[in-house]
Order: sequence, then C-alpha cells, then structure tokens
Amino acid sequence: MSTLDLNLLQVFELLYEEGNVTKAAARLHLTQSAVSHALARLRVMLGDPLFVRISSGLQPTERAHQLAPRLRTALAEVRSAVEMPVFDPAKAARRFTISGSGSYFCAVIARLIVLVRKTAPDVSLQAINMGPHTTQALDQQQVDVVLGGFDRIPTRFRSEVLFRDELVWVVGARSAAHSPLDHKSLLKRPLLGIVSTLVPDRSRAPLARDEIVHRSILGVDDGTFPPPVANKTKTGILVSDGASAMSVVAATDMVALLPRHFAETYARSAHIRIVERPKDKAETVEITMLWHCRSNEDPGSLWLRGLIREAVFTSADIWPYGPQARAVSPKNPREKRRKVLRRRQRN
Repeated sequence: MSTLDLNLLQVFELLYEEGNVTKAAARLHLTQSAVSHALARLRVMLGDPLFVRISSGLQPTERAHQLAPRLRTALAEVRSAVEMPVFDPAKAARRFTISGSGSYFCAVIARLIVLVRKTAPDVSLQAINMGPHTTQALDQQQVDVVLGGFDRIPTRFRSEVLFRDELVWVVGARSAAHSPLDHKSLLKRPLLGIVSTLVPDRSRAPLARDEIVHRSILGVDDGTFPPPVANKTKTGILVSDGASAMSVVAATDMVALLPRHFAETYARSAHIRIVERPKDKAETVEITMLWHCRSNEDPGSLWLRGLIREAVFTSADIWPYGPQARAVSPKNPREKRRKVLRRRQRN
C-alpha cells in the first residue's frame, strides 16, 4: 500500500463525522470537488469504497467503521505532538528552579514570589544559590533560569540584560575618618575580592571552553598607575556576596567595589562610606538573565522569563542605574517607573 497522506486521513475523519461531502468540505475549507477527489484516492489506497451514497448523504462501510476510531486516536496523537503546547499559569502545576546570588537576586526573588502566588497558585518555585557548575545545571535542565553577572556565555545559551549598575568604592566609616578617600589613595589599600562561585586554580584545571564564566571583582588595574601600585590592589581574601563584603569593610581597613544601588541601600546600617570613582574610571556591571536555547520557545519558560522582567521593572528596590534612570527624580517612584519603562520600549 502507498504511503498515506495525513490530509487524506483528515478528509476521512470529517466525512465519517458529517456523512456529507458538502459539510466536510466546508469544515476543511476545501471545494466539494477536492474532497471527492481525496475520497477517490482513499478508496484506491485502502481497497474499499469506505462510503456509499444514500438519500441522506454518505453511509460508512463496515471497513470505515473499523478504521474510524483507530484513525481518530492516531490523528489526535499527531496533533498533540505538533501543536504548540499552551501554558496556563492559573491551572499549571509545574515546578521552576532559579539560580543566582547577591542582593539583586534576593530582591528579584522576593517580588517574583509575590507575582507567582498571585497569578499561578499551583506553580512551585525553587530559588537556589548559584554554584560553580552553572553550565552543567542548565544543560541537564536542573535549573530553568540563572540571574547574575557573566563575563562569558556559551552560544547554546540565551541571555538578556535585565539592568545595569555602576561600581563605587565602599570604605569602613572608621577607616575613612583617618585617611584620604580619593581614587588613587583607595587603590593603595588592600582590596576585598567578591566572587559568587568557586574560583578555579587555572594552573591546575583551566576552564573548559563551553563553561560559563561568572563576573567577579578580584582586583583593579587602571593602567594609570605603575605596576607596583596596581599589584597592591590584588588580594587573597575573597567573599561570596555584597553583604559579607560590607561587614568586612566596616570592620577593617580594606576597601571593596560594589554596585551603587546595593552600597547606597545598606550604607547606613553597614557603617560604610561610599566614594565615587573618577568618570574616566567608571565601570558598569550587568545583571543578566540566562537560560538554555532548548527552552527558548517553551511556553512555561517564556511565562517565567516574562514574570522575572516584571519583578525587576516593578520593584521599588531595583533600578537600572544609568543616564536614563538618573534623569528621573527619585521622589516619585511611580512616575520614575513609568518613564523608565517607556524609554525601554522606545529603545
């Protein structure tokens, strides 16, 4: 028997349901002649008349009665396999895992949980700290989305910058009272490094080419100062997050570079001073949303990423620092939010 065309099976299905060529043609958006030709081909391929004409329309043969339920099931399976699945957050019972670290991650997750509980009561959300094996976790679908700063992202992953912030110096308030606070002086102080994941010993185990490289603040070398001065900024002391850095800086003579928003939020409680970097030494950090290309068109993943964007752009605790955001008065958070969103949409 020749290979059957799925379109012919759809013709059979509707002829069996309607018992009428005209009605079947209307549902298929075909002419009556096209449906009649399709039926003729089916009769040849299956070796049976399938339908005989009676006064009220078409009457299925015994062979048609035998085929109908099995073909209906087969066609339903095919349609289910090729149709785009629908994700209804109000009814979904799916579990999502998000990985990240730092103050931004905490703020985003807090807002995201509020949105999830409001729109998807049966969806489970798991927020975990970012580990050293982000690449593996995404490849094995153990994690749906990662939030953080990255210096290198393999091509099989997709990414989107959620917001940007600039780095500023943070100095302990006690230490600041007894020494100059200009950029050149701070470069001579011991620098506290910040890294969210395990720092590999590159001499022993170099990073694989397809490994995600997390953004770290491990040193400063402006190129303006002689090498001996720049070398003094290197340090063997590392912490994993901004909150830990604040505590260490407040208790020692060490300095650190932190995103402005985080530093300004916790400056008073952490007993630290914020020092601007010179404009020609300004450095921006990007907080990025990362996911695997396999889930790029997955309806559930699309919904989650959209909700994360909403959590970022509607949270009063997170703002994308930069010329656009600073041009808006912080005295009116709602107006600030609207203007930032309008500018983002225009760009």
